[in-house]
Amino acid sequence: MEILPKRIYETLKDKGVSSIWHADSVENTCLFLKHRCLMSRDYIEKLDSQRTMLKPSHSSNSYSDRNDIFADSLDIHKSANKAHSHGPVLFELDIEIIKNTFTGKVWVTKSNPMEWDNSTHHENRWFVSANDLESNFSYGSFDHMVVFRHCAGKLPLLSYLNRVVIDDPKLQTDQHQVDYFSMAYGAIKLSMREGGFDVPVERRACNKGCDCLNNYKGGVVRLDGMFNL
Repeated sequence: MEILPKRIYETLKDKGVSSIWHADSVENTCLFLKHRCLMSRDYIEKLDSQRTMLKPSHSSNSYSDRNDIFADSLDIHKSANKAHSHGPVLFELDIEIIKNTFTGKVWVTKSNPMEWDNSTHHENRWFVSANDLESNFSYGSFDHMVVFRHCAGKLPLLSYLNRVVIDDPKLQTDQHQVDYFSMAYGAIKLSMREGGFDVPVERRACNKGCDCLNNYKGGVVRLDGMFNL
């Protein structure tokens, strides 16, 4: 059963959610800023195929999220005290974006899609009603994600992007010894200028005990894949 975006917005706000968050690589972040929107994996691949003349690949999973756009209800890096597996750059988005009609349909996951298989029932994947959401959504759960669906793979960002937060792995590239944070910061600022954004870009201030530096140094998060342009 579909839950109206306005009802999702009201419920999440009542639960304490004031912003939603999207983490990604530096390369994708710059792409989003230049085009003024978040993009699904499928949309990004189509852009790449137009530039390289390659046919996009497609997933064979029973649930295809390739044209969906995911956002967390909290800053996972801060809450988990480790680097986010999806990327070192975090967009903080105004929760008001949820109730705007241009976003198409908005769904909320009840469990992590990475754990779904053919036997996972619909009601175990998604919140299926407003009452279900009100009763069982938990602010602080990493499983409960906001998903923008049927939006043609794009989610406009202008007026809803509050700030950009960049991890600082305190490491340099093997070639030319360029500082990863400085490289990312410069590229993102240029992309913001091209896209017409004027919001704060911040170096992440980690909690005491955060393990992200070890994640980066130990290769748990691939620096080349996440920071390279």
